[in-house]
Amino acid sequence: MTRRGGTRGTWTAGGGRGSAVSRQARLVLLVVGVAAGLLTLLARCAYLQVIKAPDLLDLARSQQERTITLDPPRGPILDRHGKELAISLDVDSVFAVPGEIASPAAAARRLQPLLGLKASVLRERLGDTNRHFIWLKRKITPDLRKRIEGLGLSGIGFARESRRFYPKRALAAHILGSCGMDNQGLAGLEFAYDGTVRGTPGQLLALRDGRGGRVLDRSRVEPTPGMGLVLAVDEVIQHLAERELDAVMAETSAVGATVVALRPQTGEVLALASRPTYDPNDFGAAPEEARRNRAVTDYYEPGSTFKVVGAAAALDAGRVHPDEVIWCENGSIVVARHRFDEDRLPFGNLTFTEVLAKSSNVGAIKVARRLKPADFLDSIRGFGFGRKTGIELPGESPGMLRDLSDWSGLSQASLAIGQEIGVTTVQLASMMAAVANDGVWMRPRLVLATFAEGDRSPLRPAGPAPGRRVISGETARSLRAMLRSATTEGTGRAAAVPGYTVGGKTGTAQKIDATGRYSRGKHVSWFAGFVPAGEPALAMVVMVDEPKGRRFHGGDISAPVFSRIALPVLKSLGVPPDRDRTLVFDRSVRALARREGGPRGRPAAAGVARAAVTAAGAALSAVHRIGAARRAATRHGAPPSGEAPMPDLTGLSLRRATETLAALGIVCANEHGGPRVTRQDPGPGAPIGPGTPCSVVF
Repeated sequence: MTRRGGTRGTWTAGGGRGSAVSRQARLVLLVVGVAAGLLTLLARCAYLQVIKAPDLLDLARSQQERTITLDPPRGPILDRHGKELAISLDVDSVFAVPGEIASPAAAARRLQPLLGLKASVLRERLGDTNRHFIWLKRKITPDLRKRIEGLGLSGIGFARESRRFYPKRALAAHILGSCGMDNQGLAGLEFAYDGTVRGTPGQLLALRDGRGGRVLDRSRVEPTPGMGLVLAVDEVIQHLAERELDAVMAETSAVGATVVALRPQTGEVLALASRPTYDPNDFGAAPEEARRNRAVTDYYEPGSTFKVVGAAAALDAGRVHPDEVIWCENGSIVVARHRFDEDRLPFGNLTFTEVLAKSSNVGAIKVARRLKPADFLDSIRGFGFGRKTGIELPGESPGMLRDLSDWSGLSQASLAIGQEIGVTTVQLASMMAAVANDGVWMRPRLVLATFAEGDRSPLRPAGPAPGRRVISGETARSLRAMLRSATTEGTGRAAAVPGYTVGGKTGTAQKIDATGRYSRGKHVSWFAGFVPAGEPALAMVVMVDEPKGRRFHGGDISAPVFSRIALPVLKSLGVPPDRDRTLVFDRSVRALARREGGPRGRPAAAGVARAAVTAAGAALSAVHRIGAARRAATRHGAPPSGEAPMPDLTGLSLRRATETLAALGIVCANEHGGPRVTRQDPGPGAPIGPGTPCSVVF
């Protein structure tokens, strides 16, 4: 019994120990499971709170907040006198909150006629509940806002935005450029200075309810306006240039035209105009041809205007003298078995001054060939050809100039007359400005200063880059005197400006056709000049591309445009007439005396010549007196009276009489009955001034 009981007792004890082990194992498993669960939970929390936190925060914000970007007003763009050329205005934009629109289809039907969108597109956008904010139309008119508000639609709202506006419409369009709907610069200075004038956008942060509606504003960061620009451009001069371009385009049916006017001493661009043009307020509607700024992007052969570069290089190197006589081969010269002919008349012996004035191809080629090719190329590059000028406009072309290694036996002769090279209008204007600036080339510049909107007084001037001397001052002054003869005795007579001396050079270049040869019917007409010739205040280039009709030479097409622009510009700049200092009928009157009273002249003709010289002297004295009076009055701050004694015109020719009166600012009515003045009204000695009525009988 005892053994059996002992045995049973042993079995009982063994069963207890097994249960304890089982319970302990379960407890361990439970602890391990709980620990694993906690670790998993902690890992998940760590994953969500640390690794995924930025993404989840963004998701939460996208569900709970709405951020509206506030466009900053772009800084204004002003002309040199503070006149506004580009400004920013606050306008309305219409938006939709799809979650607040009860019936997208009905709303789309009512909005479609006002917004000009397709009904299907509008319905799809209004019904897109995945989007909490959509623009329907940006920068609308006040009238359109009233009409949309009148519909009384829920979920449709308005936001104030800044819109670029150009109050002068197409004026200076190629300088200013334009802006897109998001206020980004697309062209011109708006593109080049986008980072300066654009400003910093603001933000409006708002909480949204469960339906996506705005509950309250959490924060608002106001946009920072952009900086303003002050340009070197003069609005009046720009208008004058564009008006004359429009006139010559209508007169000649040309495909394009450009004008660039500079201040030689600083490189300041007073006007830069291109045709055809466009309204920057409607940039998207303008064709590409109209948006292209031909003055900086397009290059052409400069024709005879480039003879100035060869003349400058030869004069500066001492290879020629202004009065040196050049044998012009009776109009034809052969170089590398190629014949170069004169454009118009054949010439025999000409002084080098006359070579420029009469635009002799042969004379220019013979002088240019006295230079080493490398020296000639260095002079061309020195004047800025073959590289960008650095003007602050996008898309500027460097033109076309081949390296010396690519020259042929014809290249030097061709370059001497403006072939085998492509130049932009702004490059040619900079070259002529360097001659006018005593041989110092200045980078053309459009922007004078920047300023903070609301505080225009502390301007931040953008000082001019230092100039680069290209030729000596003595060479430049000699060249200016030579170029003056082109407007008095040569091909540029139509560029003459009453009361002022003008220096310049005409050019007519044939265009290359599709076959790679010069076209007989397509030309580019040029005039490049400066005024007054002695102390230039203005350098300007006029280019007309493919003028139609029998007249296409630069002296016939572009030179008159120069004259019509220059006269009012000089008056606008306050530049006094200078013919009182240089209109000494010296060369012309002496030539008249030699022609009419020389050794083989008749006594009567000699008497006429002496009378002409006497009258010219009297006229010169009168011009001196009025010029002195004007300068004295200007120095003392008083308006000049502008009166002087009427000169005695008796015995003068029509041209001399007209020039004498033009120097005084007088335009007279002429009655033609003979070659010389016989009567005049007012009479000699009568007080006259600009605007005085005058009549002369010949």
